Amino acid sequence: MGATFLCEGGCGREIEERPRRKTRFCRSCCGRIFGSNPERAKKSSAAMKRLMADPSFKAAHVERTSAALREKAANDPAEAERRRESGRALFRTGLGHAAQPPGSEARMRVGRMTTERHLSWCPEHLRGLYRDLTKSKGYLAADARQVIEAEMERERANRGRRLSFDEQLRRVQNGARLVSKFEPRAADHGFTLGGVASGLI
Repeated sequence: MGATFLCEGGCGREIEERPRRKTRFCRSCCGRIFGSNPERAKKSSAAMKRLMADPSFKAAHVERTSAALREKAANDPAEAERRRESGRALFRTGLGHAAQPPGSEARMRVGRMTTERHLSWCPEHLRGLYRDLTKSKGYLAADARQVIEAEMERERANRGRRLSFDEQLRRVQNGARLVSKFEPRAADHGFTLGGVASGLI
């Protein structure tokens, strides 16, 4: 850790000095001090809403903050337990996701995010097989992953080989989708991407 200083918000927390740091407050004191100013809170809210309207910014922001939270929980058992208890307390209130009925968009969205976080290594067409191994056949997650990775290796080795009907059917049942074959065609415009008339090239 580099040079540090004490938070000037009065909490006594030690903060690491960084080149891009704009205040002398910790995050908690920033929220308390700046959030108590209605005009500043309104301005910050409008700026964040404007930024979050951009899907690419929102996705990057969610991934960045989620990764930081996961790392902190993994390295700090006390913080991990605090979050678990906070989640239990929220569940007991009946608010948040607990208030959403099964099949609601909010729960489906969380389900998709959870799947992507835990199964990002697994191709989509093999995720059905992974779930069958872990939920129906009693495989441990590590053992099921070995089976899937072996299947991925077989697919790489067989790439280019014509699949039998049974193999194609099994892949469709496991989530594979049919796509149209790419067929290149001549451009239907008279200019290149650089704006030069194609007849002049």
